[in-house]
Amino acid sequence: MNKKVKELNRINNSFDKQVSPENMQIFTDMICYLRGGNISEYDQEVVRQDLTEMILSAQQRGENIQSVIGGDYKAFCDNLIASLPPKTTNQKVRDFFDIVCGSLSILGVIYIIMADETVSLIRNFMTGKPLNYNISVSIGSAISISVIIVAAIVIIEVIMKNSFQLGKKKRNNRLKAFFAGAGLMAAFLLIAWLGRATLFTVNIFVACAIVLLLYLVHKMLSQST
Repeated sequence: MNKKVKELNRINNSFDKQVSPENMQIFTDMICYLRGGNISEYDQEVVRQDLTEMILSAQQRGENIQSVIGGDYKAFCDNLIASLPPKTTNQKVRDFFDIVCGSLSILGVIYIIMADETVSLIRNFMTGKPLNYNISVSIGSAISISVIIVAAIVIIEVIMKNSFQLGKKKRNNRLKAFFAGAGLMAAFLLIAWLGRATLFTVNIFVACAIVLLLYLVHKMLSQST
């Protein structure tokens, strides 16, 4: 998120607090749906600002969001998205690598901290034993990290595209989320059991440098959108 988008986002966040509880649920659903639209972050914030101003003006007149927008919120959002220029191929590719690099940097830090070799390294350092600076990455771990990233992207995309339906079918969605989570956990356990073989080993300092590089690439890409 570049400075211009970040500033507009900050302004919008302050205005959002003025939206009444009566309008907040639909307003949140609409913003969530717009986040999944094929438009740039800047255009998302511009639309969000316009939408907030419309709602706040309606509140001052004693009206609710439905009286201003009508009952078909999804169609209203679709028309807004259609009126704006779609993301270019370059923007889509940049956004994809931004998400992947950001996710890998976070998961990489967690993996390094939680690795058995890291625990042994700290323990050996404290007791004066020989130090092993290598961390092993198993096939199962590599697959698990890939599954986590793909699953997170898919889940977020589904939530944004179905934000209006999610509000109407909460119980159904809780059950679906439970079974999806249980299935994902079972898949991870199966991967961990079948993929215990070491894929490669890497020096812990090299691993930290790679994670740092991924984070810097993520920051660079996010600043350029």
